[in-house]
Amino acid sequence: MSPASTSLTPRAAVLYGLLCMLCGAYPILVGFGVVHVRADPGTRPWVAVAMGSMFILAGLAIINGYAVAGGAQADGSLADSAPLWARVTQFVLGLAIVGLMFAVFAWVAFGSGERHFSSSISLPFVSTSVRSSEHSGRIAFGIATGFIGLIFLLFAVSGAKRLWRGRGGASQLK
Repeated sequence: MSPASTSLTPRAAVLYGLLCMLCGAYPILVGFGVVHVRADPGTRPWVAVAMGSMFILAGLAIINGYAVAGGAQADGSLADSAPLWARVTQFVLGLAIVGLMFAVFAWVAFGSGERHFSSSISLPFVSTSVRSSEHSGRIAFGIATGFIGLIFLLFAVSGAKRLWRGRGGASQLK
């Protein structure tokens, strides 16, 4: 591992990855109706599944990035020496995570049904919470949805370019 890379042992990567995956299991079980919770009316089960799936995919990305591919560089990408299949897997996992974030934020902003929002500020010795209007909450989530969509597109293009430049190791797919 080069000095410019981040270090996480393969064993620690597997443990952190499994912890992330464990955190994602609960919302998925809720979304599939295995665990029953009192949800706000109009909340779609797929939203819980998507939220839990983000954690599952993040856990897989940690395991792939550190236990399989040997760690990330300072810019967060996998080293060019990592197998091509590991870099492609990391790319797909990242796209899926950002895509799921986009879907959840878009549903909050533009989906049907009533939404309830609140704002809070916590400072030492002072804490306040206020209800926000549905309109202002949807606008905030709509703006965030636009940014996440832009991030998705930039990530897809830059990641595809990086993979294309590194494709010289096509024999690494074996």
